[in-house]
Amino acid sequence: MTLSRQQMQPNAETHSPGFDRRSLLRRAAAAGAVGWTAPVLLTTEVALAGVFSAKCAPGNVTASASFVRTACAGASSTIVITINFAGPCPCGGAAVWCSQKNSPTPTVSSATSTLSFPVTVPIFSTVTITGKVALGCTDRDGDRQFAVYNWSMTASDNGGPCSTVVNSISGVTLSSRTLASSATCPSLSALALAPLTVRNSTATTRNAQ
Repeated sequence: MTLSRQQMQPNAETHSPGFDRRSLLRRAAAAGAVGWTAPVLLTTEVALAGVFSAKCAPGNVTASASFVRTACAGASSTIVITINFAGPCPCGGAAVWCSQKNSPTPTVSSATSTLSFPVTVPIFSTVTITGKVALGCTDRDGDRQFAVYNWSMTASDNGGPCSTVVNSISGVTLSSRTLASSATCPSLSALALAPLTVRNSTATTRNAQ
């Protein structure tokens, strides 16, 4: 059996220095056997220092209130109201609280989630009480954002004898949520302090007990 010269010589292209793996892939791609695509680099979003991560924004704040009567006279009664605020920080870390009663004066402030203050209510009247509260949360790189709310409630004197239950309070209403990026508690002062708001009923005199 006689071999041809082509059969006797190895495939020159196979052993050519230029016939490497990359060339083979190109040939295969040209033939439709391999789809060649550029590599895709996957990245994750990282919050830069000084830029608050939106997903770490403070959760919704809630409030509950209670009171005790400390004084009762013929013209008015005085109660001490305690408001307890609550709300989550989605990214963990310690919550930073600040709250304030703005009206009626005087202003009373707190650096915790509890705010207590006295209110004097004229006989047969309802007093409107207003203020602000802020919950501060931090993201993973230490930036802090506060959720600031207005709050309001009422306290009443029903005109009964001092030996009976003469006072009541409403629930606390939270409104006008705004977000503020700040390292410390933002200002909780009202733009203009509201005067003492009193709704009078029949002007009668109550016997002091």
